[in-house]
Amino acid sequence: MSTERYKPGFLEQWGRKVLISIQANAKKPLDSGQSFAIHSRTLLLWGLFWSFWIGFLPSIGFVYFSADLPPLNVWNQETFVLSALIKFAFLLVFATLLEFYLLFRLGFYLSFRMAQYADIELAEEPELITPIPGMMARLVLEIPDPRIRLYGIDPYKHLNERALFFRTVLYKSKVFLSNIFAKLLLKVCLGRTGLRFLIEYISGPVTGIWDSLTTYWILYELRKRIITRKLSDAIMLKIKSKQRNEIFLESSVRAMALSIVFTKTFHPNFEYLLFGLLGLLPHRDNLQNLDDWNLFVDSFQKLSIKEQKWPIAIFALCSSFDGTLNKEELQAFEEITDLSPTWLLDRVRHLSETIKKGELAESLLWMEKILPEEPIL
Repeated sequence: MSTERYKPGFLEQWGRKVLISIQANAKKPLDSGQSFAIHSRTLLLWGLFWSFWIGFLPSIGFVYFSADLPPLNVWNQETFVLSALIKFAFLLVFATLLEFYLLFRLGFYLSFRMAQYADIELAEEPELITPIPGMMARLVLEIPDPRIRLYGIDPYKHLNERALFFRTVLYKSKVFLSNIFAKLLLKVCLGRTGLRFLIEYISGPVTGIWDSLTTYWILYELRKRIITRKLSDAIMLKIKSKQRNEIFLESSVRAMALSIVFTKTFHPNFEYLLFGLLGLLPHRDNLQNLDDWNLFVDSFQKLSIKEQKWPIAIFALCSSFDGTLNKEELQAFEEITDLSPTWLLDRVRHLSETIKKGELAESLLWMEKILPEEPIL
């Protein structure tokens, strides 16, 4: 697949432009001497705080102003008032658009600041399907990563489509279902007391809580992707600084492709590392079925003992890109345990933990411990 096949939608293009404009007008923050982990935690807390109020205030305002409208009874033509319906729809659309616009602007600003603290520039990167601004825009706007398949790599071959569908439906309806549950709970607690008018206002804190949790998750996921982009850069620099042969590069690419399948998604940093490694191969257009285990083993066995440590290390590092190790990845380690030292899995687990905690410097240190010390011949 070429990068021309994927065309970002209107929202993603808008998000990229907003991020680029924020970068163009932003000043470099003063060096406070604090680590990326501390800065990112501060941004996560600010995201929680402001997102709550962005969700809370429009919801409360909508309930307050809609209370002055005549009752909407669409089944009774005598009492139904069209102007009331129009005003109700206007209030609903206005409150929703205001909430989402402010949430998106907040997400873009905090995302840019997090990238800035990691010394990452928001470049267009036309050689990639997902440049950094695109990755950030999709996260903030909650746009799923595109289902791309490159060089025969199918990250969705083991994906449970039905389970994914139900998880998506439940996630998208979280605010609506939470509001219904909260209203029922308040009706039971307040009953016919003088405080029953508060029942309608419960949508304010419920929406605020969900907005703050969503923003937290977005920034948390972005932090992992920023750290793994820095890891990808460091891996590429290590490989480029060594002498390397074509079989070594092919085996490394296949090791990374297997990790993509186990992760069940084409992580943007997988894409970045894949194109980087393929760019070093003179006959990359002839490669197919990169995620085939038998072809990986075939290329792997052609390497020297010292070279064999690199594909294993690359597989291990890529397995930690999402901050977790799933069951399939652990089983894959067991299959190559006779070639991999026993300490490798423990180091990958430590790396995964440092990525989840936002420890950029510590993650780079664990990456160095996982990569082989011997030079590539």
